[in-house]
Amino acid sequence: MNCMSKCVRSAANAMVIAVASSLLAACGKAAEAPVADEPTVSRETIHFSANAPAARRLVTARVVAAHEGVLTLPARLAWNEDHTSRVMAPVAGRITEILVQTGASVNANQILAYLASAELGTAQAEAARAQTDLAQAERNLSRAKDLAEAGIVARKDLEQTQNDLARARAEAARTKLRLKSLGAASTVDQRFSLRSPIAGVVVERNTNPGMEWRPDQPAAPLFVVSDPTYLWAWVDAPERALGLLHPGQHVIIRASAWPQEKFEAQIDYVADGLDPVSRTLKVRARLRNSDRHLKSEMYVTAELARPATGTLDVPAKAVFLNGVAQQLFIKAGSGEFTRTTIAPLAVGDQWVSIADGLKKGDEVVVDGALYLQQLLEAAKQPGAGATAQATSQAAAPSGKPPTK
Repeated sequence: MNCMSKCVRSAANAMVIAVASSLLAACGKAAEAPVADEPTVSRETIHFSANAPAARRLVTARVVAAHEGVLTLPARLAWNEDHTSRVMAPVAGRITEILVQTGASVNANQILAYLASAELGTAQAEAARAQTDLAQAERNLSRAKDLAEAGIVARKDLEQTQNDLARARAEAARTKLRLKSLGAASTVDQRFSLRSPIAGVVVERNTNPGMEWRPDQPAAPLFVVSDPTYLWAWVDAPERALGLLHPGQHVIIRASAWPQEKFEAQIDYVADGLDPVSRTLKVRARLRNSDRHLKSEMYVTAELARPATGTLDVPAKAVFLNGVAQQLFIKAGSGEFTRTTIAPLAVGDQWVSIADGLKKGDEVVVDGALYLQQLLEAAKQPGAGATAQATSQAAAPSGKPPTK
């Protein structure tokens, strides 16, 4: 009886082992079988099988014709050079006294600093000597005339005295104009007064007491004086926007520091050449800064009216940056999505304007582009086959079915 029980148990165990082996083999075959919903990648194109769940979760939108709107371009504020003066001394010398600091308001012709200048002392001495020589030449001529009338000196001696007086007058005028151009007094004191040629604010100071200055050596200006109520906005415009820009055009300047304010400006210059590095067109606009809310070197945006043209508008959410290229995914067919590089004409909050590369009615991916980008990058990894990895499916977008 015991022997019979052992035989029955052995047979049952064998059956269980056989069934388990069959199940394991079936599971192994199922794991090796390809998943029908996995996308396939070929260069820049991703193809999904019919009714693939991941493809149904991709949201697309159509490319539309450009409509009238606002062209938004990056810009940088700078001092208006028509209201800015870079103050430098025309003579060599040593800074002995500084009278103003950065941020100080100054009037036209106000003294900013003093220099001790041997060069100025030489010019003052020459002017003083020229005046002395002129006075002596006038006395000599008066004496020569008296002697000539008395017949004591020859006519040629009188003419020589007249020539000496003419030379003395010319030298006196030259030295006087030299001092006048320097804005210096005729007194020999070697003290040069550095003055501001315009009224404004000292926005930059590049000197210290005791500093040696030489005008024949390249150096930063000693002071920069500017009227901060006048500014320039330098706009970086893409080449394709050249037809939309012209002198006299109205521009709205906006700054992140003052989101509720807008500042009026007007284009007064459009460059004749592109920047060789950035390949952008430099456009300058003048603006008033009466409240002094805006600051030089501030980054702002310039808004220009954009008329309806033959360009196209793409939803801004569809465009992503890949390295230095701006790209998007276009729906090339049923279940097919191709990565395409575009050249934006202008970038706004809602739309990106382009001139070519797409056509009206094309569908672009606005939700799920990151997932598609991951599939392309995964396929480029060493050892990756033509079939996208199943692990990337975890990043598939969740959203509404694609729109038409």
